[in-house]
Amino acid sequence: MNKLCPMPGCSVERITRDGPDFLHVAAHGTRPGSRCPDCGRASRAVHSRYRRRPVDLPSLGRALRIDLRVRRFYCRNAACARRTFAERLPELLRPHARRTRRLAEAQGRVGVALGGEGGARLLQHLSMPASADTVLRLVRGLPLPEQEPPHVVGVDDWALRKGRTYGTILVDLERHRVLDLLPDRTAETLADWLRCQPQVAVAARDRSTEYARGIALGAPGARQVADRWHLLANMRQVLERWLAGAHARLRHLPPGPGASADARPGSRTGPFRRTRAEGAARLGRRARRVALYEEVRRRHAAGEKLLAIGRAMNLAVGTVRKYAYAESFPVPEARPFRPSILDPYLARLEARLAEGCENGLALWRELRAAGFTGTAKQVHRWLAEHRTAPARNTPHKWRDGPPAAKQMPAGPGRPPALPSPARLAWLLVQPPTELPASDAALVTRVEQDREAAVVAGLARRFTALVRGSGTSRKADPDAALAGLEAWLADARTSGLRAVETFAAGLEQDGPAVRAALTTPWSSGQAEGQITRLKLLKRQMYGRAGFDLLRHRTLLAA
Repeated sequence: MNKLCPMPGCSVERITRDGPDFLHVAAHGTRPGSRCPDCGRASRAVHSRYRRRPVDLPSLGRALRIDLRVRRFYCRNAACARRTFAERLPELLRPHARRTRRLAEAQGRVGVALGGEGGARLLQHLSMPASADTVLRLVRGLPLPEQEPPHVVGVDDWALRKGRTYGTILVDLERHRVLDLLPDRTAETLADWLRCQPQVAVAARDRSTEYARGIALGAPGARQVADRWHLLANMRQVLERWLAGAHARLRHLPPGPGASADARPGSRTGPFRRTRAEGAARLGRRARRVALYEEVRRRHAAGEKLLAIGRAMNLAVGTVRKYAYAESFPVPEARPFRPSILDPYLARLEARLAEGCENGLALWRELRAAGFTGTAKQVHRWLAEHRTAPARNTPHKWRDGPPAAKQMPAGPGRPPALPSPARLAWLLVQPPTELPASDAALVTRVEQDREAAVVAGLARRFTALVRGSGTSRKADPDAALAGLEAWLADARTSGLRAVETFAAGLEQDGPAVRAALTTPWSSGQAEGQITRLKLLKRQMYGRAGFDLLRHRTLLAA
């Protein structure tokens, strides 16, 4: 029976079945004596016996409870304050524990993988029932793994509560393991952690100046490496910021060669016309945005900082920056209109309109007979834009007014709309040879503007420089550095404020940027570990405290 149910330090007396789901194992200790936990003196003098009934790992699909007979011994040391003590079974049980060590570890490992609630639900089916709170308590009791001293670390921030509370994650880039989680993202906290790791030689990070200062304070001899993905993202953000200010000017550029032709008959080139109430509401919203734009421009011209303007006007700093640097009010482009159930019947409507039928109700009945499932209001709304004469029920005050504004198709009289600055920035940093014909024509149209051509050329050069540093690191790192210096020189003399500011930031962070082009390290692994961290956090429904989240993350690494 000892082989069937091994118990270190104990001898199994019998195994009995208690119902269909439980087994009881009677056992007793086999050591001749024990040592006093206070003074450490050995004793074999038995004082009495009592029973403990801990739960053990299940056997044969049944929950298992141990009926353990435990002895108490006299302590013969006259100087010891303890007179009696119970025998210890350290390999099997902790003092006062209600479950064996191996069961506690198994339940804790399930909690590491699934969290409290999910782990409790699974354990119920595995014949190891435990409450969610017990599972989390066992997770906290698991010892953290021993870690080898890291030499190359990645540093990045993560959100405990997005927009409010952030922490720092540290990753061993050589062993692909999470080293630690820090409760904030300040330079002092990072520096304190690095001071305990004097062997760190390389630290990869994003463009955060706070992390740069923390690494310089805690590991002044470590080489800092800027993450290449963040360099590309920063370049695209600079381009997007410039485009947001020049978007109003660029949208008046004529279409370039290869632009799409006019829409076919029976297809829409814009959304359906809205009611007067909807139009008035839209004008009101625009007026409020224009007022905010003018107030931001006034404050910025007076010398106020962007962050102070955002706090005073309750605006996001990105919105303040966009308004402050825009040459004119940034009118948002119309969003792509969604397909309508009326679209398949537009050709039929235009044909009937050409025949002289302008009765909306009659047109709706014809469409309904052809399978149209919409209401007559949709047909009337389309007809209102295409009538040649007012309807009979039109009030007299509107009969002599100006005709309804026709939907202006995209064509020679009106340049096609430009995509958003974010979408346009993505297109401008791509090699033109890799773009589809329509996107390449759009880029050609934008680059008719001299400043746009300059900023797009610089952005493509920088993107190619960073992306191509993978091969140049192995072949000729000096070529990558020379290319960076040439790019910085051209950016400083470009005459574009956004690009010059970006170049100044790169020069300020020069050693880390140059290391990014000449070393293989990056914080990409940290981003992957943050994805795992998000999974663990969401398993706990976002209610986990920092200590529990840190414990689960390090155990799951």
